[in-house]
Amino acid sequence: MRTLKRSTEWRTGLGDFSDCLLAGLLVALASVPVVTAAPAFVAGCRVLDRTRHDIGSPLWTTFWADFREAARGGVPFGLGCLAAVVLFAVDLEVVASMPGAGVLRPALWLLAVAGVVVAVRTCEVAATGGSAWRRSFVTAARETGAAPGKGLLLAVAAGVAALLVWMLPILALVVAGPLALAAVATGGRR
Repeated sequence: MRTLKRSTEWRTGLGDFSDCLLAGLLVALASVPVVTAAPAFVAGCRVLDRTRHDIGSPLWTTFWADFREAARGGVPFGLGCLAAVVLFAVDLEVVASMPGAGVLRPALWLLAVAGVVVAVRTCEVAATGGSAWRRSFVTAARETGAAPGKGLLLAVAAGVAALLVWMLPILALVVAGPLALAAVATGGRR
């Protein structure tokens, strides 16, 4: 009897892991036009939140429905995130030529990490809270400031995802799934 129960738990865990990787692959596919990365991540967060709570139908169909719904307001947010990344890259170049670059560069990186955490949290709030993007952004910024421990966990998850992609670039196809799961798990709205 115990062996049968362990076998079932193992298969359930493997199914959850495969759902997470499939969500990452779907997020990567939907993010090919770069401005749709935020709505794709929102859809990934939604399907993984439903999977986590055993709600809903097959992941493939619900992902595309959630993506279409999130894309309505998410493209401007994605453009804003893209503009922030470009601004960060320009700032890094400018800071490198300034006196005091040794102090300014780490401060700029900390600001970038905080921005990434708020952006990922915004997508998670938009996915699980169902609110508009502007309200999701305000809620995400407030939650990140109110619960720095959860923000730190999310920053570590984003850092590990970036490290994995840096070490093995092909993982960029699936790493959004575990990052979306980390965002949903640290959100705690349900």
